[in-house]
Amino acid sequence: MTMTEKDGFTVYGRQQMSAPVLLSVPHAGRDYPEIIFQSLRLPRESLIRLEDRYADLLLRASVGNGVPAIVAHKARAWIDLNRDERDLDVEMVRNAKASDYPAPGLKQRGGLGLVPRRLAGDGDIWKCQFEMDDINARIESYHRPYHEEIEALLKQMRAKFGVAILVDLHSMPPIRQAQSGTPPQFVVGDRFGQSCASPYSELLVEQIRLSGYRAALNHPYSGEHILRRHARPRSNVHALQLEVDRSLYLDSHLREPTHLVGSISLLVANLVRSLANQALGSATLIAAE
Repeated sequence: MTMTEKDGFTVYGRQQMSAPVLLSVPHAGRDYPEIIFQSLRLPRESLIRLEDRYADLLLRASVGNGVPAIVAHKARAWIDLNRDERDLDVEMVRNAKASDYPAPGLKQRGGLGLVPRRLAGDGDIWKCQFEMDDINARIESYHRPYHEEIEALLKQMRAKFGVAILVDLHSMPPIRQAQSGTPPQFVVGDRFGQSCASPYSELLVEQIRLSGYRAALNHPYSGEHILRRHARPRSNVHALQLEVDRSLYLDSHLREPTHLVGSISLLVANLVRSLANQALGSATLIAAE
């Protein structure tokens, strides 16, 4: 499989494109630019909480099977690829004007905007404001090229197969037991049917359950900016988010991968294969109203 290194991310399989499914891993980056550590108020190890820790390992089997993928390497603490580039907390940036940006959304109000501001229980991450030129440079050199690459790959895929499916791969902390039942180990998100034709998301949930795991649809994660930006179900470009419980493949501290990472990687590959088979058999499928 071909591999193309970009500034901060890697693209796999652009030339071969053997399946109508593209995997994206935006939050597993472990490359921390020095400005992050210079600006930190919290201990360095606290930033691990922002990572989808080693979620990039979960696509190894898929990439080995020739499935196209795009994997981010720079840390989410530097800039969040799953947020709109205008989802900026202006209080973090010197001389930024609130009137130049949309009203803060739920994630930004919780401290997780374009550049994360705070961690629950630990407070503010940074000891100083950033410069606007610095934020713009992060957007122009990394955030925007990542999304442009996804857009180009999906366009190429749609032209070749008549259909394209983006699977945005994340990991989640274990969900606590709820009164309503046993918490899921996987969450499939399709923005409540807005980003994907329902047969695809329903197929993933069914296949996960048949594999012996607990799965939920859209609760508590329905998908964020990457799905909103790239999904066009009526044009047969669909987008799903897949969240995987970190305890399924990391140690008890949720820090390092265990031998189980291989089995979860194979499960993801099987899910991708099921999606591809369904897509190729129903290339005229569109989302319901």
